Amino acid sequence: MHLKRQYLFGTTILAGVLAVAAPSFAQSTAGNQDATEVGEIVVTGSRIVRPNQDAPTQVQVVSSEAIASTGEVNLGEILRTLPAAGVSSLTPTNSNFFTQGNGVATVNLRNLGEDRTLVLVNGRRFVAGLPGTQIVDFNSLPTEFVDRIDVVTGGASSIYGSDALAGVVNIITDKDYEGFQLFGQYGITDRGDRENYKVGTKFGSNFADDRGNFVGTLSYQENKAVFARDRADRDMALDGQGSRLLSDEGRFGETQFFFGSSFIPRGVAVVPGIGLNNSNRVYEPTTGAQRPYAGATDGFNRQGTRQLYVPNSALQFSGQALYDFNDNNRFFFEGSYYRGETKSDIEPSPVSGADIFRDARDVGLNPQCTATGCLYGIPLVSAIVPESIRQAVRDRTPGLTDAQRVVGFQRRMTEFGNRQNEATRDLFRVVAGLEGELPGSMNLKYEVSANWGRSSEQQLTQGGILKDRLINTLDVVDTGGGVLACRNIAERARGCTPFRIFEEGGASQGVVNYIAVQNSFDSFVDQKVLNGFLSGDLFELPAGPIQFVVGSEYRREESRNTPDATLQQGLASGNIAPETKGDFKVIEGFAELRVPLLRDMPFAHQLDLNLSGRLSDYSTVGNTEAWAASLEYMPTDWIKFRSQYSVAVRAPNISELFAGRSQTFPTNLDPCRGLTTSGGQAAFTKTRANLTNPSAVAASGVDTTTIGSDTARACLADPTLAARVARDGVFAQTQPEAQGTGGFNSGNPNLTQEKSTSITGGVLFNADWYDWLSPFSLSVDYFNIEIDDIIANLARGTSLNECYVNSGGVYNASSPFCQSIVRYENGTAQVGAMRELNSQTQNLGTFKTSGIDVQASYTFDFDNFPVTRNFGGNLGTLVASLTYQHLDEYKTSPLPGAELVESAGTTGLSKNKAQLDLLYRRNALTVSWQTQFVGESCYFDLDDCADDDISGYIGLKTFSDLQVRYAITPKATVFAGVDNIFDEYVYIGQGYGQPTGWTTEPAVYDGLGRRFVMGARVSF
Repeated sequence: MHLKRQYLFGTTILAGVLAVAAPSFAQSTAGNQDATEVGEIVVTGSRIVRPNQDAPTQVQVVSSEAIASTGEVNLGEILRTLPAAGVSSLTPTNSNFFTQGNGVATVNLRNLGEDRTLVLVNGRRFVAGLPGTQIVDFNSLPTEFVDRIDVVTGGASSIYGSDALAGVVNIITDKDYEGFQLFGQYGITDRGDRENYKVGTKFGSNFADDRGNFVGTLSYQENKAVFARDRADRDMALDGQGSRLLSDEGRFGETQFFFGSSFIPRGVAVVPGIGLNNSNRVYEPTTGAQRPYAGATDGFNRQGTRQLYVPNSALQFSGQALYDFNDNNRFFFEGSYYRGETKSDIEPSPVSGADIFRDARDVGLNPQCTATGCLYGIPLVSAIVPESIRQAVRDRTPGLTDAQRVVGFQRRMTEFGNRQNEATRDLFRVVAGLEGELPGSMNLKYEVSANWGRSSEQQLTQGGILKDRLINTLDVVDTGGGVLACRNIAERARGCTPFRIFEEGGASQGVVNYIAVQNSFDSFVDQKVLNGFLSGDLFELPAGPIQFVVGSEYRREESRNTPDATLQQGLASGNIAPETKGDFKVIEGFAELRVPLLRDMPFAHQLDLNLSGRLSDYSTVGNTEAWAASLEYMPTDWIKFRSQYSVAVRAPNISELFAGRSQTFPTNLDPCRGLTTSGGQAAFTKTRANLTNPSAVAASGVDTTTIGSDTARACLADPTLAARVARDGVFAQTQPEAQGTGGFNSGNPNLTQEKSTSITGGVLFNADWYDWLSPFSLSVDYFNIEIDDIIANLARGTSLNECYVNSGGVYNASSPFCQSIVRYENGTAQVGAMRELNSQTQNLGTFKTSGIDVQASYTFDFDNFPVTRNFGGNLGTLVASLTYQHLDEYKTSPLPGAELVESAGTTGLSKNKAQLDLLYRRNALTVSWQTQFVGESCYFDLDDCADDDISGYIGLKTFSDLQVRYAITPKATVFAGVDNIFDEYVYIGQGYGQPTGWTTEPAVYDGLGRRFVMGARVSF
């Protein structure tokens, strides 16, 4: 299935926007006939002032009316319906298992990853909401302060700098507002959950004899949780088995079976054996007997406590002030504050013996027994081990004494409560600057600004344990008369109390008080930007003046993410979590030209050339370059052709560069296991591994088909493996060697920038030469984006394969693949065995995507429309908008030069998506209808979906929303709406890779079902 990879990269293309972007030249429709002139503005995608929203590339526009018509309180939810938007890796519906990032809302243009989408407010960078990244949390942006949102897709680094590989989201705020407004709304699903409300005020006033204006908005909103237990079709942990065919009802497989977790509240005893695999047993306290664990009856239903929607609340303030010193110079100021709180809630912690019993290198291991004794478990002589469990261990470990024996465990720590992550996020942002016009004939305009933003997060996690203290509670003695106490007398004084881990409720409050720990993370992102540019006219050509922009920018980013001491030292359950901190600086110079080539000539109403470029000097990656060239051609005033070629860059972020070494325990198979020699040549044994009886590996003999094979030769060229074979004749892994591999994930300060090329071309049509056709507009645009040197963590399996399997028989110790593999050195007992298998960020593979965007709209003025104008009366207007995207390809390769793998057509990357929007206005009444079409897809992979009737096929799905808005008076409006009015749900069985707790893909298909919203807005 491709979807897991898609979530890493960013996935689906969700179509639609309520108000389609008009073609980039003047148009007159029934909706704007009263407007005789549109003033010059700065259009996103260029800093050159242009008339009539004349953009050189496709700009999708979401108006304030479109935002209001959705009833949404989060801009991220609105933007995710755009045709250029994909599957977001972080939303309230898919982040319940995130330690950090839970409840965050992000936007992912073109499915190329949130870090490749640049977010601006009024053309200036907005501070990130996730530590170590450039990813903006859209929870921090109020909907009421927005005039419009411009979305430009494709490389825009030459205009705005790094991160704009997939595109730019530019949020334009309200200006020059006067008045006072109160607003509020309430929503709920038809199942009675996800209650939400928002209340607030918007205010503005002129001052200083109308030379200044201040606009502000203050609001509070709260969205409550959704739990799997409250949804009848999601209250059991199900494992799809049998046929993978998707039935007509949208359900994988004909049968769904209960699949409970083996980490259960009364604990499972992991019984070791000599030369035998470990056996899971359950203790029955009522009878004192033990029996084998049975998943169907013993398993723990994790769905009973899992959230589907992370609750969140937000306090938001945004303000903006303008002051005209004179007719030519203006001071501007922007300020915003956001406090957000989220609380994710999932099942109690699962803890096993491998979490707390560790070898000398701090690698967690399950019980292991040999003829000389056992390691990594609860001492069998501990008084908390039931006699029947003791006897089960004795039966499987003959020849050992109880003092030499151990027993393992795995348990659900229900007495400690659910795992909860409570996050408090604060964001401050201040912008101040000057803009104006300079005297002279060159029409010079300037802008200088200073931009400071800081976001911080304090995270508290509940439900954790201290590992060393848990060990103390499991090593117990009988002090006489059946009174149990911890063996460690010093720890008794600190509160150590015996933990009957094989019994439900076996942790008393004393145990909880002694073991439980509350962990914390403290993080921040700090951004400082100084920007200045000058624009104007260079000189006059026959077709008009050459317009230019020149400017410079300085930016400094700093971030730190600090886990508490118990996490950094590895004392709490889970792996070591290191601190990540770092910063970078960049100085940039940029320029832009618009050259008019032809004007008002036969078949050349307009022909313009646009050029832009940016040079950057980073403290981390050094010098980078970005540039773009585009042509705009209008043979007449009603049709326009445009094309652009751009080269963009993304410098690595702080986490990618400086992430600390976080510990993990990989389970990859060693491709060199069973290595031996035959006739002086490298080869493998017939039995590559036998962990319970390693001597059987050599006894199996040589696999003659492997003599001199590339993999065998590369393995034997590794000096540590050669030493093992020279010593033992064969590399026969022991169980500790196979299970004891540790590893670290880390950043890489030697990364270079990502590079992309974008090609776009399109045509825009607006036939204003015919009365009834003039309200029709159409744009068709082709896009082709390729990104190379993608920054990603090198997969451990890839390192093993590229170092040994795909290396042509050569071992290259200096390659990044082989450097990720650390083996025990010669002179150690485990020589040649993997000690660490690490993963570091690298510049790796390639993205490539292409497709076609179509936007069309028509305004029906029923009083003037040929068919209805004779009906008489005030019939109103209907604006019909259709957006459509065809995804031609979405290819990825994990390594430079590797084969590109096609994913277009898989779930989240449907080849065809569309959205139909209908907006009807008549006097005080406004009715809006929106239908989203998600095209057919294959949930697993394209090979499984060659035909419509085989496994994993999901057909066309539609989701429709309705809203009715009525102005009771010119200053008072009420509204009500229903989202997902037909309660559509795409059911997918558990265990196919979707976000934890869900039986659908909630970032692709609506997961919350039918829900209602109502509200009011009153102005004074």
